[in-house]
Amino acid sequence: MRPSAAFLTLVIVATPIAAFSCGSKNDPPPATGTATATATYPPPPNTGYPPPTNTAYYPPPTNTAYPPPTNTAYPPPTNTAYPPPTATATMSPPGPLALPCQNDAACFTHRCNMQYQKCAAPCQGPQDCNPGNNCMMGVCAPKAPGQP
Repeated sequence: MRPSAAFLTLVIVATPIAAFSCGSKNDPPPATGTATATATYPPPPNTGYPPPTNTAYYPPPTNTAYPPPTNTAYPPPTNTAYPPPTATATMSPPGPLALPCQNDAACFTHRCNMQYQKCAAPCQGPQDCNPGNNCMMGVCAPKAPGQP
């Protein structure tokens, strides 16, 4: 290093150290407890508004534009399960590969033949299909749009 660079480095490093380490021995000890923040910070800028008078209490709002809520409880749930199976005398007997069932929900688009406790598959007419389905070539399929 050149002598001028060494001197410059010494000045840059040593000056802040000396400034912080030197202090008066008669300095009062740091204050303990609470200190007011307004003494160390500049006052807030003048905004043109008067200072608040009481910030500890805000009265409740007097605006009653919205009516109080009425009954917010949900209505009781409705039964959305399939309708109970109809008389089994009109349903066709299930095939050898029909699935076992206890209600129509287990048979998907087919109905449950309660006499045999099996799904009415393959279907032989609309009585073997759940509502909203038609029997087409032994399979219950959803109705096409516009069909009754």
